[in-house]
Amino acid sequence: MSPFQAPDWASQPCRVATLEIRSPAGELETIPIDSQPYYLFGRAADQVHLVLDDTSCSRVHAALVHHEDGRIFLIDLHSTSGTQVDRKPIPAHKPTSIKDGAVIKFGTNPTSYTVRSEKRKSTAEPKMKVRASHLLVKHKDSRRPSSWKEPTVTRTKEEALEMIQGFHQQLVSNGVDFATLASKESHCSSAQRGGDLGEFGPGQMQKPFEDATFQMNVGELSGPVFTDSGVHLILRTG
Repeated sequence: MSPFQAPDWASQPCRVATLEIRSPAGELETIPIDSQPYYLFGRAADQVHLVLDDTSCSRVHAALVHHEDGRIFLIDLHSTSGTQVDRKPIPAHKPTSIKDGAVIKFGTNPTSYTVRSEKRKSTAEPKMKVRASHLLVKHKDSRRPSSWKEPTVTRTKEEALEMIQGFHQQLVSNGVDFATLASKESHCSSAQRGGDLGEFGPGQMQKPFEDATFQMNVGELSGPVFTDSGVHLILRTG
């Protein structure tokens, strides 16, 4: 392989990149160019990654280099017949930024090379829906300080927290059934269903409630969770 010295900023590609090679006869071949920091082009098959089968091309003609920030650059390696990007000659040994869809010509070679680049698609699993029950205690600063239990809620936030901590103690230490306790003590209308909220996905609950639920395992009971509605205990059920 050629003793080409890659720039310090050369990096493993962080974007999907391909090269569309179109022959003078119109035949199209697409090859990936996103598995290593740089690719060399030229006639010398033992020194380059992509062979240019044209006498106007130099043995090691040019290098296509991936930048650590995701950009792609083309460097003409002082070739005999030059390199063009979108029909404009590029200077030798000066990195030239290559945009998606740019067409490259090496020497007078009639074959064209088009660079395609796009962001990699996330491989993360989409957030699934969860199911949970909760027990809510409202306080006077809740966004709706009233409930089926109390027409007007006057307790402080601190008093609501004390109540929630007491309920948590009953559930953890005394083996009280969550649905039974929620049906008697929760200030939410879901008390009629033992606190069951059914299934919900991202964006359907207040953020602190959603974050706490998605971080829990099925069957896990939360500590106090604060939202604009009040103070909650959450039991993830699915």
